[in-house]
Amino acid sequence: MRPPTRTDRLQPEQQQMLALCRAPTALVEIAARLDLPIAVVRVLLGDLLDHELISVSSPSAAGTPDARFLQAVIDGIRRL
Repeated sequence: MRPPTRTDRLQPEQQQMLALCRAPTALVEIAARLDLPIAVVRVLLGDLLDHELISVSSPSAAGTPDARFLQAVIDGIRRL
């Protein structure tokens, strides 16, 4: 019998989160895939972070829309 590891003591939801977090994944995507409220996912991910099982990073600026695009969207909504 092997000794228990840090991940053996996790809740099933946290084990699923670890599997989803093998690649960078947004908190909202994890919540949607597990059908859990964002607040619950935030707490469970916080526990994983405290145990150094995951890391957190900010989204890259390359994926963000520019100001002109956002202004065009706002203008379009206002015309509705």
